[in-house]
Amino acid sequence: MQSQNSLFREQGFIHLSREACKLAMADVEQALSRLCTLAHGDKSGASGIVSVFEASNPDLLCRIEYLAGSDAWFADTLVPQLQRLVEQQVGQAVNLFKDKCNFKHPGGGGFTPHQDVVAYRPFGSDYQVTAAVMLDAANAANGALEMARIWGCGEDEGVWVDTPRGRQVLLPSYQGGARNGDIGDRFSSTMQWQRVDAQPGDVILFDSYIPHRSSPNSSRSTRRILFFTFNLASEGDFYHQYYQRKWATPDDPLFHVSTPTRHSALSGNNQR
Repeated sequence: MQSQNSLFREQGFIHLSREACKLAMADVEQALSRLCTLAHGDKSGASGIVSVFEASNPDLLCRIEYLAGSDAWFADTLVPQLQRLVEQQVGQAVNLFKDKCNFKHPGGGGFTPHQDVVAYRPFGSDYQVTAAVMLDAANAANGALEMARIWGCGEDEGVWVDTPRGRQVLLPSYQGGARNGDIGDRFSSTMQWQRVDAQPGDVILFDSYIPHRSSPNSSRSTRRILFFTFNLASEGDFYHQYYQRKWATPDDPLFHVSTPTRHSALSGNNQR
């Protein structure tokens, strides 16, 4: 485990095989199926589940959120398993911050270079780690996750934050407009990227400061990934606060950082 800890600390992400994680994928699929059925039967959102459907096909799900809040198996079984994986890397207790499943259908758009922490710091948390659970194989054709391997920022640029992984930088990014949350071009244009190909049942852990992106899905199959994001327990418990705000203001650009979804953006298109 020490070598994994060192690798995570060095690069901000780690790829764990399905053999190492030993998740009950049949149970994962059953729980997700229950939530998809719930989402299709409750498009008003009365149950609390957050559902996003394709604009051109109101029956095709793009994303669902509030998984642990909507299904006991996710909350009682999968979340604790992923929680332990994250805690082994950061060396501290963590709480669930948010969760979702992304369905990247054939032709579905990619995600531009960004840091997740941009969307999370306003809630009072400075450090988060996401466990991405592969439901389908992820590869070049269907838009696998890509992590920045080489990138940098001067001490006088960005916002530097002390984290369990050492000092990390929140890079300048765009606020509002079509590029809300994108890392500034001057930084993203110099990054070297590593695509993380993965198999169903694999888990990719990555922290909220590592720049990442993904390409559009050019394959003929849907690429599904579950994302469970955790924050340091010492910072607090934000899960219900996060979703209460999202239910109240779903078009807030805070919830649409570097995504291909349509949203009401803040005025302007300035870096910060």
